[in-house]
Amino acid sequence: MRWENLFVSGVAAWLPPLSTAQDAVMAGLLDPARSKLRGIESVTVASDAEEDAPPRMAARAARAALGRGDVDPADVSLVLHSSLWFQGIDLWPAASYVAHEAVGRHVPAFGLAQRCNGGMGAIELAGAYLGSGIGAGHAALLTTGDRFAGPRIDRWNSVDVTMYGDGAAALVLSTRDGFARVLSTATGVDNSLEILARGDEPFAPHPVEPSPVADLGTRTVRGAELADLPDLTHRYIDLLVAAKTQALEDAGTAIEDIAHAVIPVSRRGTGHELHDLLGLPDERTSWAYGRTTGHVGAGDQYAGLAHLVENALVQPGDRVLLFGGGAGYTCTAAVVEILRMPAH
Repeated sequence: MRWENLFVSGVAAWLPPLSTAQDAVMAGLLDPARSKLRGIESVTVASDAEEDAPPRMAARAARAALGRGDVDPADVSLVLHSSLWFQGIDLWPAASYVAHEAVGRHVPAFGLAQRCNGGMGAIELAGAYLGSGIGAGHAALLTTGDRFAGPRIDRWNSVDVTMYGDGAAALVLSTRDGFARVLSTATGVDNSLEILARGDEPFAPHPVEPSPVADLGTRTVRGAELADLPDLTHRYIDLLVAAKTQALEDAGTAIEDIAHAVIPVSRRGTGHELHDLLGLPDERTSWAYGRTTGHVGAGDQYAGLAHLVENALVQPGDRVLLFGGGAGYTCTAAVVEILRMPAH
């Protein structure tokens, strides 16, 4: 999809203090070989206090993004909040809390649970919403927030291809103005791959008590065995390449013209490195930054873009590829062009 009047007005992340992988190794929480293979140096770790509940972190990031974009909350027509896991209270609309805290009482707010691709998918959904003219305002607020607390989650080991960091991020879209212009988005989907996140677990009538430690790696292995798809790896790779290719084509941009790519903090050491699949050298991706935060749920791309602009690692005229993927399986790519350096 090529966009003609869609801009990024503001972007921000709220990340708690770091905990190093070396400390986790020394404490016996992380195998040294796994640490070396995945290459993650540290992860962000939130406290167990209520102030660090995911929606509260998201509201802080949201207010920062709105402020940086100089967007009046009254101009926000939509709030989309993405998350991977428990938001602090069962059977509760976290998106409505974020909307009320950051924007106000009357803006529509919806939660997205499409795993790690929620934040990227929200860009495409919100762009379509704003373009439809449903709301009176010109802006949409997109947030993410997660806290991967134990004992249910083992941030160092629960998922085989990455390690989880806590935190929140926010991005404000506008049809009026912004420091960057969204040139294109593209989403690739293969719903047959959801079994990789489900494995052989039965559908239960309620959450299992006591809750076992989540082991998503074992689920993936068992799901692959059950699916018995000879082209399983190719299906995953084809999705990534198709989303990237379509986004670049719609933006009229060659991969060589991409100054930076913001990628998920995931899949390092799997033999299918994301920078290779995208066709970019590693130093032009966000990996050097992401390996210090860990995989911040659906917020890697917002946090990575915020890091680029806050540290003046981009300049006007640069084109940035934002790339996400999540269990299900969906991949969303977006090409944005930096128009000016934003306030922060």
